[in-house]
Amino acid sequence: MKLSSRQSIVFLYFLVFILWTSGVSALDNGRELRLNLEECIARAIRNNEEIKMAHYDVYASIAKKIEATKRYVPVVNYKYRFAPVPKDLDNPSAAFFSGDLSILNSIKIEVGIPLTTFGRITVNQELADIGIDASKLQKVRKADEIILDIYKLYNGILLARELTQLATKGLEAVSNKIAELEKEETVDQLEILKLKAILYQIEKKMDEAHKKETIALAMLKFRIGAEDDVRLLLKDTYLVRESFTHRSFEEFLGISKDRRPEFKLLAHKVAAEEKKLVLKKKEYFPKLIAGGFFEYGVSPGIQGDENDNTFNNPFNYTKAGVGLELNGELDFRKLRANVKEQEALYFKTIAEKRSNFRLLEIDLKDAYLEYVQRRDLLLRADKEQRAARQIVFLTKSNLDIGVGEKKDYLDALQSYLLIQAAVFENMFQYNVAVATLRSKMGMFIKPESVVDMYKNMGK
Repeated sequence: MKLSSRQSIVFLYFLVFILWTSGVSALDNGRELRLNLEECIARAIRNNEEIKMAHYDVYASIAKKIEATKRYVPVVNYKYRFAPVPKDLDNPSAAFFSGDLSILNSIKIEVGIPLTTFGRITVNQELADIGIDASKLQKVRKADEIILDIYKLYNGILLARELTQLATKGLEAVSNKIAELEKEETVDQLEILKLKAILYQIEKKMDEAHKKETIALAMLKFRIGAEDDVRLLLKDTYLVRESFTHRSFEEFLGISKDRRPEFKLLAHKVAAEEKKLVLKKKEYFPKLIAGGFFEYGVSPGIQGDENDNTFNNPFNYTKAGVGLELNGELDFRKLRANVKEQEALYFKTIAEKRSNFRLLEIDLKDAYLEYVQRRDLLLRADKEQRAARQIVFLTKSNLDIGVGEKKDYLDALQSYLLIQAAVFENMFQYNVAVATLRSKMGMFIKPESVVDMYKNMGK
């Protein structure tokens, strides 16, 4: 059966769709992942188990607020009783021990609605809100830690690959030079042994770089929530210098105080202790509750004590009532001691905040100085690399025209390879220093991105 041109086009589109969806499903099933740094971070925010744990802490804090919000919400207590009772109320002991018994079925329901607690519920709600905000900040803090680790792992893998490529080039150059020396009429065995020693060192460096890359890849898969059987590929091929705008330490400190979770958590801790102090002081005030009860009991076959009505009969009764209750406990010494204890905790928290603020500033200063040092070292390494490249070019040119010595060229080549490796290592250290400084300033997770981070948890 021949297909028309239109049917052929439709069939072709259908076939492409099937192939595309199968490719996507294979990718989603964990066969292969090809990600850049930003995609690794986004995947970690969605899938990392430690971030999920912090997310569930937020849910736990929200549940506490639900418990604290109980104004005008009835509280129900119920009780059901089932017991043998004597049938003859005029002679209950004889009836009970002779086995003349009936069965009591009793149910009691009490309903109470808090009308006012003189501010306790409001303060508890405010305290719960502080707890929710603190849990969210703890989640952002944990996300910052994970993202910083991903920065280190991602750049570390690129560093290992750069060093491997550099070592491969050095290995090839040294091997070629050894082959050239062995072909000469006058073989310089000492020079050949020196080159072979360099060769062994290069092979050792390559093995070390491969081991570090393997461990870093495994750890990166763990951080982004990928399975062990996933083949993780990095979109970036080369290690590049991280783009970063230099500012004064004072500017960085202002940003850190405004955005870093640790600074905000200290302020939240003080606010929480202050609310707890307010709650302790409100223990002097009573609670006003509107409530009612209904109680019903039945025991068939009861005789005697005919004067008892259904309200005070012990085994057959129906009771109900509504009213207001004002209750409280005024143990002045206990209440005063509780207030003084909470005051001490409140002032202690203020002192801790001041102390930890200073420590966080010093921590930022350390990260800032590390960044400045790594930036300067990277600039020096770039200059050394350019100078070493020129030396290699000059010694090679002199050797080619017959006015230079092989030893000078080999020394220059070895020096250049070492300096180039140092440039890559300095670039890695610089990128890590920049990422660390960003983490100390709370710049990984922007405030407007926190809501999106919570939405992504459900995807």
